[in-house]
Amino acid sequence: QQAKLTASDAQASDLFGSAVGISGSTIVVGAIGEDTTAAQAGAAYVFTRSGTTWTQQQKIQASDAEGSDNFGESVDIDGDTLVVGAWNEDTGASNAGAAYIFTRSGTTWSQQAKLTANDAEEDDRFGNAVSVDGDTVAIAAYREDTTASGAGSVYVFTRSGTTWTQSDKLQASDAEADDWFGISLALDGGTVIVGAHNEDAQGTAAGAAY
Repeated sequence: QQAKLTASDAQASDLFGSAVGISGSTIVVGAIGEDTTAAQAGAAYVFTRSGTTWTQQQKIQASDAEGSDNFGESVDIDGDTLVVGAWNEDTGASNAGAAYIFTRSGTTWSQQAKLTANDAEEDDRFGNAVSVDGDTVAIAAYREDTTASGAGSVYVFTRSGTTWTQSDKLQASDAEADDWFGISLALDGGTVIVGAHNEDAQGTAAGAAY
């Protein structure tokens, strides 16, 4: 063990550690219960390493934080870009969800974009899982239901300059209700893997990954 990390402003029920991500000597930690902006609005904390010492670099919050957004439900980082999911954010619809992109210049992180699905609907939970690699980000909405109720989908966004655009929507070829496609995901280069732990081709909730 090299370090134990805690928030500089830790409080009861912040749930610091709800999600974590690492890239080189930078770590991001989600705290979905953090409430300095609003009850359970959430926050994310960035730490950097010098030698063997980790130091908090910044506390990150959504520009439009609201109660129960759960910003920090998911996090990922690649170099100077990080993405934070807020699966209960309700701009598109109640609990439709959103994800926020932040970029670092020097030692300062700034919000670059807020991403939502182009077909956002109530309780989709867009942002329950996120992954970033370079100029591509994948964002899951495990309760999205265009194929079947709660079947799930994953949205892919790409960056040109400072603008992020939805480039694809991924769904299972054999999607069924309550599969929860997108309950987990990981992106590397031109390949993404998506977990669906309720998929039942091999038995009830035996699970699958695509």
